[in-house]
Amino acid sequence: MTIGVVLMKMVNATVDMIAVFRKKEPPEPYRFRYNKNGVDYDIKVGKVVDLKKVTYGNTKNYVYTCSSMIGRRERIYELRYIGSDVRWELHKI
Repeated sequence: MTIGVVLMKMVNATVDMIAVFRKKEPPEPYRFRYNKNGVDYDIKVGKVVDLKKVTYGNTKNYVYTCSSMIGRRERIYELRYIGSDVRWELHKI
């Protein structure tokens, strides 16, 4: 059995997100768009692999490790929801 190492590049880009919000549950990312070198990428979130709740003071933030088919490859990436600013970031890809 081989264990692969996933190397992710830091991006820290604010993204436009379509998400599902339910009462008393963390937001669920569905689809996002980000701009890289003048090109817009529209990515549907395949599945959430891991979810961590991070609290800074009274602010609830969530860190999502997700996977999606991007091009012809399955890619792992990290999204962050910053509750105080009500915004999403693509942190690593």
